[in-house]
Amino acid sequence: MKLKKTLCAVIAAVSVCAGAMTSCSDSDSSSANGDSAAAVQTDVTKNVTEIADKLRSDIAFVDTLNELSPEMVEKLIGVSQDKYTAGKVYIGSGGATAEEIACFEAADEAAAADIKAALEARIEAQKKAFENYQPKEMDKLGSPVLSVQGKYVFMCISDDNAKAEEIIGG
Repeated sequence: MKLKKTLCAVIAAVSVCAGAMTSCSDSDSSSANGDSAAAVQTDVTKNVTEIADKLRSDIAFVDTLNELSPEMVEKLIGVSQDKYTAGKVYIGSGGATAEEIACFEAADEAAAADIKAALEARIEAQKKAFENYQPKEMDKLGSPVLSVQGKYVFMCISDDNAKAEEIIGG
C-alpha cells in the first residue's frame, strides 16, 4: 500500500512539474517554427508538430494533454534534443491516464531508431507504473500506436488507435 501511495505521489509530482514547465514556454516561437516548417513541407516530408496537434485535437482524450518542453522530453521520455530536428510531445496533466502523444523528425534514420527505443522504454515504464495504479490503462499501453517512417517517429497512446493511425498516415 505504501508503494502505491509513493507511486501516486511521484506521478502527481511529475505531472505538476510538466504542467508548470509547459505553461512557461514561449508559444509564439513554437508556432513560428511550425509555420516555417509548413512552408518548406513537400510530399516526402511530414510536419510532426502539425501531426501532434491534430492527434491532440481530433482524438477524444480523457485527460488534458500538456506539451512538454525539450528539457522535459529528455528527462521524462529519454530523447535528447540532438536526436531530432523537430518534435512535439504531449502528456496527460493529471497523471491518472497513460495518454500521450510523441511525434519526432529525427536527425537521421539511426536517430529515429534511438527515439523508437526510448519510446518503447517509456511504454514499458508506464506499464509498470499503471498496472496496479490504474489497471484499465493497460489496454491503451498494450497496443499503442508506435510508427517509424524513415526518419519520422510517431507514438500515440489513446483509446482510438484507428483515428491515430489515420492521422499519422503511412
